[in-house]
Amino acid sequence: MGLLLFADSVRSADMYYLSGFLAADPFVYIRSDDGFELLIVPQMEVERARQEARVKNVRSSAEFSAKKAEDIIAAALRELKIKAIEVPKYFPLWLAEELKRRGFTVMPKFDHIEAREVKSRREISLIKKAQRACEAAMRRAILEIENAKVRNGVLVSGRRVLTSERLRTLVAHTLLDNGCFAYDIIISCGKDSAKPHFAGAGALRADEPIVLDFAPQLLKERYFSDMTRTVIKVEAGVPPKIKEMFNAVLEAQKVALKKIREGVTCKEVHDAVCDFFEELGYGTLRKNAKTGFIHSTGHGVGIELHEPPTLSDNEYVLKRGNVITVEPGLYEPEVGGVRLEDVVVVRRSGCENLTKFEKRLELRKTQ
Repeated sequence: MGLLLFADSVRSADMYYLSGFLAADPFVYIRSDDGFELLIVPQMEVERARQEARVKNVRSSAEFSAKKAEDIIAAALRELKIKAIEVPKYFPLWLAEELKRRGFTVMPKFDHIEAREVKSRREISLIKKAQRACEAAMRRAILEIENAKVRNGVLVSGRRVLTSERLRTLVAHTLLDNGCFAYDIIISCGKDSAKPHFAGAGALRADEPIVLDFAPQLLKERYFSDMTRTVIKVEAGVPPKIKEMFNAVLEAQKVALKKIREGVTCKEVHDAVCDFFEELGYGTLRKNAKTGFIHSTGHGVGIELHEPPTLSDNEYVLKRGNVITVEPGLYEPEVGGVRLEDVVVVRRSGCENLTKFEKRLELRKTQ
């Protein structure tokens, strides 16, 4: 049975992984059951694909005596003597129906290419590259908060109020300077930080938690990293509850990091974190709580920001080369949220932390 993908490789992580060719318009990837691989791209992309793609066999769609994608694909499948094909579950329905109408068996088989779950040395080096860019942006953001003045409880940088939006722009520029782009730049303050994925809005304030969560993607090589830090610009003092939550989250992350190694299930890691929080009296998603620890312990990172495996209530057995985040958090709507996130590689007897950035809650005011 053959394998067929029809997608662009900017949005399809599977297509980029299989082809190694970055293109914004859909093209065709075919693999026969004997391992022969073929790319079919528009004529204007042929030379670039031959230079850049991982796949050696590249043909122009103009070589086929057809104009419609379904007819071009059908002709290529007949040439390769492929009658049945596996496709991803997100494969276009219209194209599947057209191929069936032409006599092919089309079997939706998978959510993602499973080989993506275990990263090669090259892939890990690219995630490290994205992580270094993330750390440069985090350093710049925290410096801006640390150097800000406080006027009536509000942070001021220069002569302007320091807002989530303003700081987000600064982070985006820093990531671009380091070869990255980020869809997700969370800078949320105060009670807003109790909403885990709220991007943040408005003025940043002293003595309230500020959650900084950046997920940069390398513009060229397409790999992601992900990191979160929580800080407070101190004027009057750190709220005791936030300090308690920060220390609990920091310890919970250590619990998870000690647990992660080849052969351990995601559930074991997640349960260890839930056990820790529950012993301290916090709610967890495992107990159907609406506050406290209300998400998974982490997720896979690669060509997609969120990809398998997920550190949650599942029996996936961690493998050497899995790259995952470890991001426990606590969220109390009346005071705010705290989250800390690192990216690690699963190794035989533990894990390698790719994140080198400090975890410091308190940023003291400058005169």
